[in-house]
Amino acid sequence: MGAGASTKALNEFDAALKSSSDSRKLVVTHRELLVLPPELLARAIHLRELVLEHTKLQQLPASFGCLVLLERLSLAGNQLETLPLSFHELLHLEEFDISGNALRSLLGNFCDLSALRRLYAQDNALRKLPREFGALNCLEMLDLRNNALRKLPKSFPCLFSLTRLDLSRNKLRKLPEAFGNLSALRVCNLGRNTLGELPEYIGLAVGLEVLSLNNNALYKLPPSFADLTNLKNLSLTGNRIECFPGQLGALKALVTLSYTENRLKQWLPGERVSVLEEGSPVNGDVADAEIEIDANSTNALNNPLAGLTAIQYLDLSDNALAALPKHGWDRLEELLHLKLARNHDLHG
Repeated sequence: MGAGASTKALNEFDAALKSSSDSRKLVVTHRELLVLPPELLARAIHLRELVLEHTKLQQLPASFGCLVLLERLSLAGNQLETLPLSFHELLHLEEFDISGNALRSLLGNFCDLSALRRLYAQDNALRKLPREFGALNCLEMLDLRNNALRKLPKSFPCLFSLTRLDLSRNKLRKLPEAFGNLSALRVCNLGRNTLGELPEYIGLAVGLEVLSLNNNALYKLPPSFADLTNLKNLSLTGNRIECFPGQLGALKALVTLSYTENRLKQWLPGERVSVLEEGSPVNGDVADAEIEIDANSTNALNNPLAGLTAIQYLDLSDNALAALPKHGWDRLEELLHLKLARNHDLHG
């Protein structure tokens, strides 16, 4: 890098400090800092907030931990592959954005950041998390989408304050058995992984309101899934569930259910289906709640749907439906619109 890069970084830093209206905050974005010389940190030890985004930083100085007053730090959009050993000394840090870098791992002492409430580490190259990760028990928001994670540490379910979690676009094959202990979790995105099954007791996560499981390899749901009675939005698109999960009938609050691109063949194992007589009452227009079961290979619709009493919009297009049941429709009192397009074997 050389002295030229260091001088340029110092000049940019000084200019930002002088122009800042808040002496505790420094923002430098879309500049070529490249490096942070140690003498620069000496001028910044008073900072509570530091934003160095899209500055082409490739590494942080070993002494970066001297910024002990920092509460918010954003290093988004740089080229960092590691964090320095001293990083764990930032004990007042509440929000950290390291998204859009090249991180492959986090050191175990990263989990000393006991005040951390929001961590944005999406769009990196993380292959694993420290086994102590669950020690970050003040964490409320965690974004790890688009990394290379294959598994989560056993301590992960100890993140008892976590309300929002995004683990989409990783390589996860399974979740920790105690994943359901995340009782504060409200919004969870696990889409685009390779999950073959869910933990047996995932139903303990009773606070869940939004859950995305799209584009995995699920072939069934555990019995405890029926306990997620606060779910309002559920996506099961792009899985391998051949028999419609009866557990979904217990989700009385469900407003939106996406069930497209599965391998759905039957609604209940071995159950015969009666044909819905022509003229049976299903009417109205598209409303707020919806259920989509497109592009499957369904042969018969049976009554697990009858428990979804909040459903107003039901889309069963692009299946292979041959018949509809006589019973169960009277329970769908909110159903206003039923779509059955492109079910070529369906006869009225």
